[in-house]
Amino acid sequence: MTEVIVPIDPALDAALSRWERHGRPGLPDGGFTLSRLPGRQRRGIYRADTGEAVIEPDGHILRMAAAPDRRHIAIQLAEHADENADLAIVDVASGQVHPYPGVRCRYEPMVWDAHSRTVDLVAREPQRLVSVDVTAQRVTTTELTAEARVRLFPAGPRGLLCESRPGTPTRMVDRATGRHFASFPAVVRVVGIGDDVLIDDGTTLHFLDPRGGTEKWSWQDPALQITSLAVAGRHVHIGAVRDGHSVLLRLADGHIIDERLVSYRGAPAVASGVSADDGRVHVLIEAPALPPRVVPALELLADTAETSSRENATVARTQWHTVTADDGENISVAITSPVDIDGPTPLILTCYGGFGVPSLPVFEPTIPAWIEHGGRYAIAHVRGGGERGRAWRDAGRGRNKHRGIDDLACVARGLVEAGYTRPDQLVLVGASHGGVLVSSCALGFPDLCAGVISTAAPLDLLNLDAHPLGHHWINEFGDPDSPGGIDELRRISPLHRAQTLPAGIRLPRFLGVVLADDSRVNADATQAVVDALRDRGGDAAVWRADRTGHGSNHLDSLHHLGATVLSFAAITTGPARPTTSPTEERAHRT
Repeated sequence: MTEVIVPIDPALDAALSRWERHGRPGLPDGGFTLSRLPGRQRRGIYRADTGEAVIEPDGHILRMAAAPDRRHIAIQLAEHADENADLAIVDVASGQVHPYPGVRCRYEPMVWDAHSRTVDLVAREPQRLVSVDVTAQRVTTTELTAEARVRLFPAGPRGLLCESRPGTPTRMVDRATGRHFASFPAVVRVVGIGDDVLIDDGTTLHFLDPRGGTEKWSWQDPALQITSLAVAGRHVHIGAVRDGHSVLLRLADGHIIDERLVSYRGAPAVASGVSADDGRVHVLIEAPALPPRVVPALELLADTAETSSRENATVARTQWHTVTADDGENISVAITSPVDIDGPTPLILTCYGGFGVPSLPVFEPTIPAWIEHGGRYAIAHVRGGGERGRAWRDAGRGRNKHRGIDDLACVARGLVEAGYTRPDQLVLVGASHGGVLVSSCALGFPDLCAGVISTAAPLDLLNLDAHPLGHHWINEFGDPDSPGGIDELRRISPLHRAQTLPAGIRLPRFLGVVLADDSRVNADATQAVVDALRDRGGDAAVWRADRTGHGSNHLDSLHHLGATVLSFAAITTGPARPTTSPTEERAHRT
């Protein structure tokens, strides 16, 4: 694979470093938080009450689960950024970590018994139920069927088993009795509430008794996409997205008793997580120039949350713009701009647009760094994402996947027409599924933009099986074996578009970013797109992000990736009028 070295812009690099100094706190969970502290490179586990460190390992912690007595914490610890972890048990008092090599796991839920003696989970490769006695340091293994994907959720006396088989409803089984008590189209979340259980099937919340399977209430809102939830007493607190905006709800007995747009000191914000711990509910909130912080849910619901500083309000403003798609549908765009700028500027336009995942204006250090450079950053809510509920997802899924690509093209034209940018100042940027959309859009409409950056994206939709997880994506992109399916995939596949471009047309600059530790997406298709564009006279290159994977990464790896993306965008769009950061402004005044 031929790789390029992208020259790093010193001013962007410095601005990115300043914004990266902010930490990313974790939500309290069992008396602890999984957080990255300000100025630290990686995540550690800390006591929620005092902030005292329990462990700060060199590896990557994918997930944690504290024992009820809080003397031990089960963690999933990966040596590299490839998301392939082993189970380990942390002794809270000493900070010692006891690894269990071979108990392979990847974000699986972990269930402690009521006496804090054993922790259970479904391990992978091969799939089996593993029980670890932390006192005796003994591992017991029970074989599971290979015909179903099995998960174990913490609810009921011994947990609930969730069995998913292709083409059939997902079965819920009470592990204590072995009784099948309910089936659902899918299972996204399971929360134990005393002897009962709350199950989110992706469209509806079901509150039921697993002993007899009796449903006590259910609740759904087709226009809402739930992103997180937590239970305290009889109240269910829900972080969700409605019409592209972050909202916080509170349910009691299946009825809404509170709903608020998420804001912080009067400015829009995003609730990116909700947790309940020691009877209190906390929310993680953030915005493009608001570093993440944990606040009590009751303060957000009462709109009384305070911040310790006003400085970030002087950096940027986020506003909403609506673009009409070619079929008449309205597409919302969140645009973050410098506070004192007018007229066209270099603009990064991004989207995700798949798997029902909402793409919201959250804090990511590259955004305020780009704003300080004088540019704008826009997020398009194209069809296929989760910004407007289930119907919005389905409108850009499978054989409708082209709809999200066409929406993005309409947004790009709409932002130019509205005066936010010009085609020579516009760069499309997308990661994973979003990388497919931006690449297909830029290659299908090469006059739209000056450049495109695709990160960790499966760019050959005709060969999804080449990727480690590609078989899971068939329903999202479309089945090549269905009638007309192969033609639909050719129509939108970035590689096919690159290979069939007419000769002599102006092509946008292309940077294909591949992740060295990516265990989901194979890099070969990105190289093939670059080769095809070069054959047609295009300016295209591959850049490899070392020690970086598709999931959680250390800050030094993310910094190199972010600086490369911003520098490529700056080189592609030309100079912008830089703004002054709050830190620089205070230094100038003194």
